[in-house]
This record gives sequence, C-alpha cells and structure tokens, in this order.
Amino acid sequence: MLGGGPASSSSRDWNNLNTIHLQLREMAEFLRWGDHVSLQAARSVTDAKYYEDQHISAGSLHKMLVHCMAVQWLWLCRFRGESPAKLEDDKEYPTRMALEQRWPLVHSALIDFIGRQSVAQLQNNVSYRDTRGETHTLPLRDMILHLIDHGSYHRGQINTMIKRAGGTPIPCNYRLFAIERLRQR
Repeated sequence: MLGGGPASSSSRDWNNLNTIHLQLREMAEFLRWGDHVSLQAARSVTDAKYYEDQHISAGSLHKMLVHCMAVQWLWLCRFRGESPAKLEDDKEYPTRMALEQRWPLVHSALIDFIGRQSVAQLQNNVSYRDTRGETHTLPLRDMILHLIDHGSYHRGQINTMIKRAGGTPIPCNYRLFAIERLRQR
C-alpha cells in the first residue's frame, strides 16, 4: 500500500471538526443525489432486463438497488445504536415502485440524523453487531464515511448493469454533483 497503509482515525487531523460536520452533511446529500440519478437511469431499462440476473454482485439491477437502499437503512439503525440481525432485500421491496417509494424516506431519515448530530457526537465511538453477530466499534463519523463510500462503489456497478441491460447509464460522480450544486445557487 502507498504510504504504509491507511491512517487510523486517531491519527487524522480532525482539528476543524465543524468543517467535517458540514462535509458529512454534504456527502449525505451527494449520496441522495447519486441514488436519485441511478434510479432515473434504471428507468431506461425494460422490466424484463431490470429484474434479470446479471451475475454481478446482488444479481439483478433491482436487487442491487434494493441492496443499496437497505444497507443505508441498516447503517442508519447502527448509527442510532441498534443492530438489525438481517438486511432487508427484494422480498420486502419486490417492485420498482416499492423501492422508489421507500428510498426517499431512508434518505430523509439519514440526512436528518446527520444534521442533528453535534461535532462531539460525530467523534463518539458507536458499537454495533453485524449481521453475523460480530461486534465492532467505530467513531460515528467513520461509519458515515463508510456508508457514503459503499454507495459510490455500487453506483459504478449499477451503471455497468444499466448499460449491459440496454439502458442509458447516467454519470453520477462527486464532481458532477458539485457542478450541479453550484448551478443551483
């Protein structure tokens, strides 16, 4: 690894924590925006291709999108000190409509939660049990950053799946989000 490996949370310079708080809220907005763009692009795929197993990650485009939404809900529960035993899946959200109705509620709850946290709360360690029952402890800010990273990772896969299914992928990286935000101001 470059530089001898990743820096630990305790070795980072967190001197300007107010800036970190604002950046986490901005990144949560980026997550919402990217997911919205992914859903919009997924609408360009026929139902048959949307539900067809593509042998990538979660399988079908629908299952991948449900996975992304369900993971956001799972991590929000963990942020709150809860430890759900399982991840929701396409059985709970079997249609595009079910997913598209639920996901904005998850985004709103996530952004609201982050917005209500103080700088001190973002530094606090949070313990949770994963779906295998193993206990982990991380600062809340690092848990939030992990969730943002997870969404970016899967959006690349989602665009690949959309293209393979004959749809039109839409780029949804942070640079494009920042440009759009500047235009709206």
